[in-house]
Amino acid sequence: MTEQKTMQAAVLREFHKPLCIEEVPIPEPGPGEVLVQVKASGLCVTDLHIQDGIIGSVRLPYTPGHEMAGIVRGYGPGAESCGLSLGQHVVCGIDITCGTCDLCRRGRENLCRNRVRVGFERNGSHAEYAVVPAANLHPISDDVPFDQAAIIPDAVACMYHAIRHQGQVAPGDRVLFYGAGGLALQGVQIAKHLGAEIFAAARTPAKLEKAQAFGASHVINTRQQDLAEELRRMTDQAMCDVIFDLVGNGDTIDLLLRCVRPGGKVVALAYAADSFAVNCQELVIQEKEVLGIRGSTTQDLLDCIRLVEEKKIVPYVSSWYHLGEINTALEALRACKGLGRSAIVF
Repeated sequence: MTEQKTMQAAVLREFHKPLCIEEVPIPEPGPGEVLVQVKASGLCVTDLHIQDGIIGSVRLPYTPGHEMAGIVRGYGPGAESCGLSLGQHVVCGIDITCGTCDLCRRGRENLCRNRVRVGFERNGSHAEYAVVPAANLHPISDDVPFDQAAIIPDAVACMYHAIRHQGQVAPGDRVLFYGAGGLALQGVQIAKHLGAEIFAAARTPAKLEKAQAFGASHVINTRQQDLAEELRRMTDQAMCDVIFDLVGNGDTIDLLLRCVRPGGKVVALAYAADSFAVNCQELVIQEKEVLGIRGSTTQDLLDCIRLVEEKKIVPYVSSWYHLGEINTALEALRACKGLGRSAIVF
């Protein structure tokens, strides 16, 4: 256990207000818990939703942050035998699940009825230290930089779950990422690993260039080009097999349903709007599907750790900040200034 008694943490005390950097006691791990020295904490659009009071389960004051990589520094009672060594590099799964509800028993633990989430219902990783259940920590090679490791549990594993399980992407499938930001650039790598033909659409040329660098064969600038028209031309009228909506405006699902083939799928990851409307002819007559995606399973996370360790996926972080700069980082995220994910580094 560390001899240090206090730490710096970013604390959200009021919704719609900046986070406060405070000196607080280092938390003591309880039964089955582990103390982690946080080395990197990823930033996510969900951090903005939390700051804006959209996530109803959040109770103030608390420390957000749900993408964590760090070093094991101490054990709570009973956690010494968890298989993690002091000094070991770890990443943290977000969901603390019950393992006993009907959804957990069906292998859909990401939908656990009793889940509690690190960085949501309990304090998270925007701090120098964090306490989490040992079961949520997974070893990762020391060769993986902490900033890359931090975003695996969310940006990488969620995209993996969306692509592999919800989208069921297979070799040769035509896959479109609508929006080419921090999530899509992880997704392009995953889809390429699975053997898909990859399309990317965005309004920013720099994001499209980055998508090409990671493996997109075709890009569409939606500021200048009509998405459906370009896809018809590029695919000889066949359109896409699976499309991932990473924009989430009220009209995107309807647009994207017109861009998938009969029997194709639109997987919705973003929720900028509360609702959407679709053309029933596209959905019903042509047997198209609209699917949601929530988080990932432990096995998804383990698969992604392995892919990163094998360098088949390189988590893309484009912006780095110190903890004292967290409000600057959140404002940059709100303004969509970064090409990829951003991270707080300690």
